[in-house]
Order: sequence, then C-alpha cells, then structure tokens
Amino acid sequence: MNIDVHIPSVFMRHQRPLRALIIEDQPWFAARDLGGLIGHDAEQYVAHRLDTDLRQKVRLQTQTSEEDAWIVSEGGFFFLLTRYRHPENRSLRQWITQEVIPALRGPTLPVQQPRRSLLRWESRDIALLEWNDQLWVRYSDVPQLLQPKPDTTSRAGWWRELRSRTGI
Repeated sequence: MNIDVHIPSVFMRHQRPLRALIIEDQPWFAARDLGGLIGHDAEQYVAHRLDTDLRQKVRLQTQTSEEDAWIVSEGGFFFLLTRYRHPENRSLRQWITQEVIPALRGPTLPVQQPRRSLLRWESRDIALLEWNDQLWVRYSDVPQLLQPKPDTTSRAGWWRELRSRTGI
C-alpha cells in the first residue's frame, strides 16, 4: 500500500461523483464511485477478485480528511463494465473515454504532421521528410548522398595536360 496521499479530480455524472487520478501516466478510478455509477458494490469485488495489476489501494484526499480507497485502472474499469452488464454502461463508458480521461490527461499539443521537401544536393534532388524537427532521408537515397562529387578539375587538368604535351 502506498503512503502517498493522492488528490483526485472529481467528475459528476447524474449527481454522483467519480474520483479519478493519473498515476504513472495512467488513469485510475475510485472503485466505490464506479460502483455507485454502475449500481453495484464494485468495491468488494475489486478488493477480493480483481487481478492485482488492475487494482491498488491508495490514500485519497477528501474535502475534509484522507481515506484509504481501492482504485482501478482503465483496464479494470472496462472489466467491471463487462462484469456488471447494464444498458446504461454504454453511455458511462462513452462519458469516461470521451470526457473524463481526456480531462485527466489535460490539453495535448497538436501532433506535428510530417512534411515533404526537396533538397538540392550537388546537382541532384533528394526527397526529404521533415518530422519532429528532424530531416529524414529515404534509405534508397543514402547511396546518392554518399557518392563522391565528380572531380571536374581533374578532367580539366587532364585535358590541359594533353594539350600541353601534344601542342594542340
């Protein structure tokens, strides 16, 4: 059991609270509150039958004090929904996945979309992909980048050498 005191976010659905929090970047929900929303004593089931990787007991801050509470992971929440089937559970699942979890995780930055560009490299065009502030080159284009530049000075030098020797 953790000795840390966690401060949950409280969400209201049909005048019933749902305490939820993020632990190690994963959403967790108070089992007692989930039980109230699905109409069953889910806390007893969680404490005695739910797999240990889907549940944990933590200390939660309440409005006036602290309490020990069973919490379930997102996977445990879905397991409870299938265990206690009820027509209302579909809208509960939608509410939690579309509103509660995104609100817990907070605003996310828009994902930067990859962008194509063209690089002019020693009289050749190389296709690039700009993504996450890095330039990406196709694997098949790498040999073109590694080929040495043709030495035009040596050709000209060769021609001059030939002209000087032959007198042309």
